Amino acid sequence: MPPLLPRSALLPRGSISRALFSSTAARPSPPEIPPESPLFINIPNPPQDQSIEALRELKPIKGHLPVPRQVFKKRDGHLKPQDEWLSRSAPEPSSERSKQAPRSEIQAWKRQIAASRRENMREGVRALYSRKQLFDSRRLERQTARLAAHRAAATAPEREDERLTRGSINAGTLQTKVHPDPDRFERALESRARTESLTTQRSEARRDAIQELYMKARSFIVDEKDLETEVERLFAPDYWKKMGLSASGYEVNNIWDLDGKPKTIANMLNDVSRTTSLLVKNLETEKTRTLKRQKEVAEELTGGKLDEVL
Repeated sequence: MPPLLPRSALLPRGSISRALFSSTAARPSPPEIPPESPLFINIPNPPQDQSIEALRELKPIKGHLPVPRQVFKKRDGHLKPQDEWLSRSAPEPSSERSKQAPRSEIQAWKRQIAASRRENMREGVRALYSRKQLFDSRRLERQTARLAAHRAAATAPEREDERLTRGSINAGTLQTKVHPDPDRFERALESRARTESLTTQRSEARRDAIQELYMKARSFIVDEKDLETEVERLFAPDYWKKMGLSASGYEVNNIWDLDGKPKTIANMLNDVSRTTSLLVKNLETEKTRTLKRQKEVAEELTGGKLDEVL
């Protein structure tokens, strides 16, 4: 089977050059409409279509409609359909010339047109007033019927199906009155004392923290020189060797060898009774023990941390 040639090979040479170097802009392809869209099948709109697409094609009408004038005002609306008001609004000609016979056909036609305008005006006012009375009567009927229906619904007895399906409610449930607590004042005093105690504890803890921060501020690192000195001291190769020997007589290699495990209650009781297995604790003098106790008492009385006993 011979190889398939590209499509450009089937076109004339001139058409290929025109297709490659044409300056005409390519026509954009129409948007793809899915089958579930109502625009998938193009159906032309009828001439009087009121859909949204048809209304968008209409040009906007500029301006606005004037507010219709109220013909029959409440002050003299009832007087307008009467003959007296109509005769004053469209009076008959009263000049001597108008009482004479018309001199030409045009003058007779003008008098006929004027009389027709006066009669149309009177009939229009009477028709408008009758329509107003009809609208007012219908509005009054609707309002009266609506009020009567609301009153009947409000005063209607309970339906039988609602009465049979209504859940029984205990009479004591409807008594929603809340009686005051007789011990409310004592409870308020207890709550106040408890709140003051918590506030005092927080204040003392804050004061201890501030005092401890003040005592430890002398060893704070405040510049790069102090930071470099502290790093060299802590990360020195012989840092643990400078600590000497541990309590058990072995060389110190870590913090556990230096300070030992955390104290337990049994260890604390052994320290007090001098029955601990550590020889240093057993040989501790009374002066050192007294200084530690005095430090704890002073911290409790002053509310702040003190320096370590040397």
